[in-house]
Order: sequence, then structure tokens, then C-alpha cells
Amino acid sequence: MDILNVMGSQAVRLWLAQSTVVFFIIAGITLLAIGISLLANSAATLQFFGRMNRWVSMRSASKPLEIPRDTRQAVQKYRYWFAAVFVAGGLYAVYGLLTQFDIRGVIKVFGLEFLRPDFALWVVDSARWVLVVGNLAGIVVGLLLAFSPATVVKIEARGSRWYSERQITKGADSLNLGLDAWVAAHSRVAGGGIVVFALALIGAFGLMLPRVW
Repeated sequence: MDILNVMGSQAVRLWLAQSTVVFFIIAGITLLAIGISLLANSAATLQFFGRMNRWVSMRSASKPLEIPRDTRQAVQKYRYWFAAVFVAGGLYAVYGLLTQFDIRGVIKVFGLEFLRPDFALWVVDSARWVLVVGNLAGIVVGLLLAFSPATVVKIEARGSRWYSERQITKGADSLNLGLDAWVAAHSRVAGGGIVVFALALIGAFGLMLPRVW
């Protein structure tokens, strides 16, 4: 693919290296300013960061996405239409994959020429058979929808599981100010550590700057 050729070019690699070095130098300078501020005037610095702190909870924003919605009634109501689409689409796809599939054309379209020829052929051919099996499964589902909807209901009852990301990640976005409290209690120690780290960061990437520029 063209994007792979672009990412592999010398000019792009040089630009990425330059951007990375400049980014970390700027980050080091910023950290250095923070560290010096903590050493020189810790009260004003902590007050500034206290005003800047904002807590944004993703749980409230993602709540509508976590509500389970049952579409079984709609599927059963229009099951013949769904069955026709599944069967017709599956048959068309399987016919094309078995009779009209051009492996070398797919390799060229997706820019897989950089792979070994036999490996590229294996990857594309494996993907084709995965699609064939998937479409055959779609045809079976369509036939079951048309002639045995009860079987589809049983399969759905056994296979359907609702996993809530909000439940899994509950507490992950809780506001934690432990580090802030430690910095407030040991502002000079934290400032000194930040200054040392910032100087090391600036020095390391500063030495790399002439090599990439």
C-alpha cells in the first residue's frame, strides 16, 4: 500500500526522529520550569496546579453506550428479509471467493509485495478461506431464520453474553490525589527530583539533536 511505502521512506523516518527529539527536549524544558518553580515558590506553583486540575469521568459519558438493547423481536418480525439478505449475500460472496478471487491482485492492492511470495500467498489464501467459512455460516443462519427460528433463539440464548465495560473498569477513573498530596508535602524534594530528571532528558535528547538535524 502507498501508506506503507510512505512510512518506509527515508524522509519520513528522518521527520519522525526529528519530531521525537524536539518533543522530548520541549518536555524536558517544561519539566525543568516546573521543578524550578517548586523549588523557588512551591505555594504559588501548587496553587496553580490546583486550579488546573480537572476530573472528567468517562463513566457518565459512556453510560448510554452500555445499555443493552434487545433486537431479537425486530429480527424475528422481519426474519424472512434478513434470511434473504444472509442467503443471497452469502451465496454471492462464496461464488466470488471461489471462482473470481485473484490472489496476486489482492497482494498488489494491499501492498504485500514486501513479504516473501509464498508467505504472502499463504496469508491471502488463508484470509479467503476464512471469508468463505464465514459466509457459509451466514447462509446457514439465514436458512435457520427462515425455516427454524426457534433454533436461532436457542443459539442466541446460549451464546449471547452482555459484558459491561463500566462494571469491569469501575473505580479505574476515580480521582486519585495521592501523588498531589505527596508533592504538596515534599515540594522541594519533588522539585529537585523533577529538575534532575529534566536536565537528564534535555541532555540525552540534546546530544541526539545534531545527529537528526
